[in-house]
Amino acid sequence: MDKKYVMKNHKLGFLIPSLLISSLFWSCTDLLEEPYDLVTPDNFYQTEAELTAAVVPVYNSLINAQWGAPMFLQEVSSDALVLPIRGGDWDDGGTWRVLQLHTWDATSRFVGGGWSNIYRGVARANSTLYALGKAEQTDLVLIYSAETKVLRALFYWWLIDLYGSVPFITAAETDPDNPPSQSTRTEVFDWIVDEINAALPNLETSHATGGYGRITKGAANTLLATLYLNAEVYTGTAMWSECITACDAVINSGEYSLMSTVTDVFALENEGPANTEYILVQANLPLDGVTFFRHMSTLHYNQLPSSPWNGFCVLTGFYNSYEEDDDRLDQILVGQQYVLFGPALGDSAFDRNGNPLNFTVDYPLLDAAEADGPRILKWPIDPNMSGWFAGNDYAIFRYSHVLLAKAEALVRSGSSGDTEVNLVRARAGLDALTSVTADDIYWERGHELLWEGFRRQDQIRHGTFLDAWTLKEPSDGPHRKLFPIPQTQLDANPNLIQNPGY
Repeated sequence: MDKKYVMKNHKLGFLIPSLLISSLFWSCTDLLEEPYDLVTPDNFYQTEAELTAAVVPVYNSLINAQWGAPMFLQEVSSDALVLPIRGGDWDDGGTWRVLQLHTWDATSRFVGGGWSNIYRGVARANSTLYALGKAEQTDLVLIYSAETKVLRALFYWWLIDLYGSVPFITAAETDPDNPPSQSTRTEVFDWIVDEINAALPNLETSHATGGYGRITKGAANTLLATLYLNAEVYTGTAMWSECITACDAVINSGEYSLMSTVTDVFALENEGPANTEYILVQANLPLDGVTFFRHMSTLHYNQLPSSPWNGFCVLTGFYNSYEEDDDRLDQILVGQQYVLFGPALGDSAFDRNGNPLNFTVDYPLLDAAEADGPRILKWPIDPNMSGWFAGNDYAIFRYSHVLLAKAEALVRSGSSGDTEVNLVRARAGLDALTSVTADDIYWERGHELLWEGFRRQDQIRHGTFLDAWTLKEPSDGPHRKLFPIPQTQLDANPNLIQNPGY
């Protein structure tokens, strides 16, 4: 695999960008792959530059939140996003369609890709931690070790969220003749929580001290809060008070606050430590291998000179669920469209037959027209965009997620979440609510966090994931709340057991 690891100052901080996308999510990886090209027993880390280079490959796996099979599993299976089939575009043998219709199986392309991509991150973390453990235990080694442990914990969170019970591997070397069996979802959940709590004392406090894009105390506590928010799904036991405590650790740190407007949150000029809402960021540059693909994947072919792919759309029912004066509706494109970049910036856009480009709200899943479906412009066009490549940063965790997580935990504990919800609503230009319900929070999270990786989790937690929605009939059983263990992994490892229902 062609590895492109880049370390570069970004604004005031520390950029850890993504890997070359094509090498990440189209390739197939064995469960036990160990990337020994990253470290060797004879070459443990000694200098700060070597230590920094050691953790970059682990951070690179955060790309899976922004682009790749794990993100596709989370987003396209939800009631918020879909890829309509436009002639021969975006069918790919039904790969995308099965996610929206909940008809995937163990051989589905992204089911296997999600597993492989995430375990690649686990393998990198295990290998790096082994080498860091052999280095002199300086303060910097302890910090980077803690960051790597939290990253590995985050990858295991993705795994139990998507697949349930999974093989649990923390060693840099494994016995190929004795492949691991699965640990239960609860066992891995408990380990994740313990691992994060053990790492917390050695983490930096903020972006300003730790570096933009790195794991900080705020990121670790937000990960804990997110785990506790979903604890009842993962373990059968609700942990609302623990969720509130973890959220308060972020809120009371004084490091974070809501940006003034919806536009400010994602503005390119606000990227860096000055963005008080970004807690954990996957940072990008307008370069091959370290890029942001959201514009290419949703906009029409003729809206950018680079000819985007005319893909991801907001589902009709989800679009219609917004209040009409919600400022966040401005992040979704409907109606007459315009060229968004290049020499023709601001000109009316046309489809490939020369008709005015007018995005519709209602559209079919199959045989969709070029202009069918609302598109997402949540992240502004990068003025330095080069071809396909844009430098927008992607926030894996934002402060508004923490506020809404706390609100839900409060409401489910019998208390009021009005204050936290109304902070987010006020920023979106909406009137305050009184006696906020769990359903209010469900929709507020959906609108606030569109295409940020939480909708499937929110639907499962609120009991709506198996329901019918715009283009989907009711799911065929509760087994759809988990994806199957990929058939390639079952074939390679006789100790694995398939999830029920598959």
